Amino acid sequence: MLTNRLVLRTVSVALLTASAAAAAHVDEVGTFDVTLDPDVFEGPFSGQIFVAFAKGEEPRSAMHGWFGAPPVLRFEVVDAKGALELSAATAAASYPIDWTEVAAGEEWEVQVVARRSRTGRSAGLSPGDVYSDVASIVYDADAKGSVELRLDRVVEPEVFEGSERVELFEFVSPSLSEFHGFEYTMRAGVRLPASAKDGERHPVLYSVTGFGGTYDSIFDWENRSEGSALDECIVVVPDASNLYGHSVFCDSDSIGPWGKALVHELIPALEAKYGGAGPKHRYVTGGSSGGWSALWLQVAYPAEFAGCWSHVPDPIDFHDFQQINLYEPLPDGTPRNMYVDESGERRPLARRNGQVMLYYEDFARREHVLNPGGQIRSFDATFSPLGEDGTPRRVFDIKTGVIDHEAAQAWRRYDISHTLLTRWDELEPQLDGKIRVFAGEVDSFYLEGAVERFVDLADEAGLLEHMQVEVVPGLPHTLHRAGYEEMIRTIGERWRGDD
Repeated sequence: MLTNRLVLRTVSVALLTASAAAAAHVDEVGTFDVTLDPDVFEGPFSGQIFVAFAKGEEPRSAMHGWFGAPPVLRFEVVDAKGALELSAATAAASYPIDWTEVAAGEEWEVQVVARRSRTGRSAGLSPGDVYSDVASIVYDADAKGSVELRLDRVVEPEVFEGSERVELFEFVSPSLSEFHGFEYTMRAGVRLPASAKDGERHPVLYSVTGFGGTYDSIFDWENRSEGSALDECIVVVPDASNLYGHSVFCDSDSIGPWGKALVHELIPALEAKYGGAGPKHRYVTGGSSGGWSALWLQVAYPAEFAGCWSHVPDPIDFHDFQQINLYEPLPDGTPRNMYVDESGERRPLARRNGQVMLYYEDFARREHVLNPGGQIRSFDATFSPLGEDGTPRRVFDIKTGVIDHEAAQAWRRYDISHTLLTRWDELEPQLDGKIRVFAGEVDSFYLEGAVERFVDLADEAGLLEHMQVEVVPGLPHTLHRAGYEEMIRTIGERWRGDD
């Protein structure tokens, strides 16, 4: 699920300062005169436009922050061309919701962004999106002054700078292309074994990132792998990101068959090219949303992977979705609420050293302004069917926080705890000894409760004799080092045992 850092492209403060200094400085700005450059927009534009604020950081990056995020406005435009006058009064959504909280007279850097990418989750940072220069202003929503912003810069695709042992693998998925109606390219970062030779076969470790990670997280494995048994492996970081956030590599009614695309399409093509040794020596790991993905892939495709190591996974039991029971209303029949608990107290979403850092309502409401592409909305996108409006059905009302328990029933097919507890007799022959899950006792995002519930039920059912599932004392939302080291030993011992 949520990760402690969001992987975004940013600019240095020095470059930002230079850009801001070059832009027009207008005192007491209340409106934004936005021009859609005709060299960039070949015809009328329909979609989302954002006006992003920031201090000391490029606004198009700052608007995606989680902690202490600055103000942002979203506009929905239809057949826009030429010039637009935008203001808080005409915005479709804003954060903060009460725009009067944006104090008059404050100095800001501002930037306008148009979302055009059909696959990128971060508006203004995804290839094909358009953005303006940064302007420095003094803002007052009631002021008559305006600042001119020109949408004339296009986000270019990142250039992957590999090395002798690190490559980018790109693959057009037939199933995702058919689902979306356009050619859909999947990507994965690949780190080759230290002594790779033509014709040789190697064990393969698939590492799924948490929310915000992409294929370029493969570079994180360079120091991790050096001098270990992983030097004998092909390490692959498949990119799970999409328009709605993180696919978690499940087959979804709303965002497409990501599990099928990975396991039955990308993996065979990738391993044919690089010399994978097949399911007997194919493993999967990950943390946070990647931790959920690793466990899901092992359970959903039990014969395709020889073991999983899941660290601090997203909720594996939706009876405890970050302390919230999505399935059942309160005893009196009243729906539960994502924003407040049974006592009416605000629900926390993130903590650090025992202190609440984020509340559910604040986070969800801000994410709604940037929708799609946010962490909470990503759950709807992967687990819910499409609603009547053609977008993934929400499991709770964004305005009130009231949970739609009927909608949540559709999530049960993705409830890993439910699957293991109800289908273990069927799954045991292919899953015995393959599952390892490590939750943090003080998880930063309250994810431990789902694992604790599963441990209690699995213990009663006798499942824990066949898998390792533990809540690690004192562990926050991070990698469990002992579990990671055990993974390396296991992969190496199994491979050398087959020599």
